[in-house]
Amino acid sequence: MNNLFKYFFYSVLLFFVATLIIRCDFDEIKSRATIGEMTIDVDANVEPLMIQLKNEFERLNPEAKLNLVFQPTKNVIAGLLNGDVSLIIITRDFDKEEKDFVDKHKIELQRYNIAIDAIAFIVNTENPVSRLTSNDLKEIFSGGFTIWSQIESQDEEQNNNVLKILTGKLDKIKLFIQRPNSSTYDYVKDSVLSGLEYSKASQVCSTSAQMLEMIRKNKNGIGISNLSWLSKGNQDKLDSTVKPLRVSRIRISGRQEDFAQFHQGLIFNKTYPYRRNVILYTTDFGIKLSTGLITFLLSKEGQKTILENGLVPLNQPIRTIQIN
Repeated sequence: MNNLFKYFFYSVLLFFVATLIIRCDFDEIKSRATIGEMTIDVDANVEPLMIQLKNEFERLNPEAKLNLVFQPTKNVIAGLLNGDVSLIIITRDFDKEEKDFVDKHKIELQRYNIAIDAIAFIVNTENPVSRLTSNDLKEIFSGGFTIWSQIESQDEEQNNNVLKILTGKLDKIKLFIQRPNSSTYDYVKDSVLSGLEYSKASQVCSTSAQMLEMIRKNKNGIGISNLSWLSKGNQDKLDSTVKPLRVSRIRISGRQEDFAQFHQGLIFNKTYPYRRNVILYTTDFGIKLSTGLITFLLSKEGQKTILENGLVPLNQPIRTIQIN
């Protein structure tokens, strides 16, 4: 009986010691992952979203502080590759030159998709144009079309309204594009222009905020924006001071897809054609504050924050809509 008691006593003691060690390890991991300060370089294309994610992460982890630096995409990537920061959030993958640099210098990286963004083509709310095909967009942004009345839409009402409303100087297309070091500039050049150059008549906007302002001011303007800048806090509300166009993609084979509204649900189910990933890259390994941030961004709470702020999460249900 004595030996049995000793065995029981030491078993219980071992259990409590193990529990204490596990608890200490957990507390240490939690401390390293949720306490401290770090600087993150962020693609300016997702500035509105990242401000909300930062606020929610700091609310849940009051001893953590994230310093966000918003820059053009190429500058953000350069900061990571040069070792100026250890974590970035961008809206495109590395190009060949950047990948070659990573390989040459044997830089170890971790990569995570955290959300889905989309490219919008926007016009003034008084512009009667509401639908364009991918071929129309290609002609407009490459300079093939210079006046609105050149566009022969499948929507006769739209054609008639263009002739009535965009008369005289208003018939001339005012073209606004993103700056060349932005991922949006590259995306449209690759996906819409098929490698063609932008029209020489294009006016470059240095920020997304300036882009929106120029479209608001120009009845005959057309520009490029994205979901992060157009969302107003939920999946059914976009910035009403500009008008995102419905787009129909025409495939190389000639097959034409339906016109798709710029809407969170239609971006999620891939009906809207121009979408892209929001990507996190880090050179951090081991347990650090970056670990806590990554865990949050991929968690239910982080993905819910993405959904509630109008972008497309990776793993949360999204309501779609019926298009007439």
